[in-house]
Parts: sequence; structure tokens; C-alpha cells
Amino acid sequence: MIERRVRPVFEQVAKFPECDTAEKTLQTFGLNLLRIALSPEQISLIRMISMESERYPELAKRFYENGPKRGEDALAAYLSDQVKVKRVRDEDSLTMARHFMSLITGSPVRWFVLGFDTEPLSERSLRKHVEGVVRVFLRAYAAL
Repeated sequence: MIERRVRPVFEQVAKFPECDTAEKTLQTFGLNLLRIALSPEQISLIRMISMESERYPELAKRFYENGPKRGEDALAAYLSDQVKVKRVRDEDSLTMARHFMSLITGSPVRWFVLGFDTEPLSERSLRKHVEGVVRVFLRAYAAL
């Protein structure tokens, strides 16, 4: 069930957007990721996995491998390419990808999963959040 629900969703994320700048590419990727992560289906799946992962650790592992890991790998590959053309620092691309994805999904998803936020974020709020994350990320990792 996990694979059936997660695979099509993260196939969308793994189709990495190639825009004319790293900033635009990261914004597009971040918006796609956040829209998916905040979908009612994903929120309910995360809640279920969180509740059952202690009894069924394989469940959480399969979710990660079929979902978030695919997004991390796609972003890490893109960032490795950006290192080669000296747009981002020569640091571990998987670590950078994980930092980016945590910044994108962190608080918005957390508050929805916990039920604090019940109304969907507006497109304007989504964009504002992603643009802020991209600015912070590039301040940390842009090549000097």
C-alpha cells in the first residue's frame, strides 16, 4: 500500500526541473515538493506511518526509500552538477539536499501533521516560504 501511494507522488518530485538558474530550479523543486507534502493524502499517510513505525519499523523504512529518498537523490544529483559548474560549494550533495528538503517541509508539514494548521496554505504563502528557504540555502551553499 505504501509503495502504491508514495511511488507516483515522488515520481513527480524525482522529475527534476531544469530552469535557467539554480535559484529558479530550487524554487520550482521546492514548490513541487511542498505542494505534494501538504496534500491531504500525504499528511494522512505521514500520520499513519508515524503512529505505526514503532511497531512496524519496516513501514517507515519503505516509505522513506520509496518517497523522500527519491527526492533527496534527485536533488543531490542536481547539486552535484551545480558543484561541477561552481554554482554551489563543493560539499556533500546529499547533506545539502537533506538540508534543503528539511527547510522546505519542516514547519509547514509539522504543523499540519499535528493538526495546528487546518486550512491549506495560499499559493502566495507557499511561494513566500519557498523563496525564503532558497535564499537561506543559497547563502549557506552558493559558491563564493
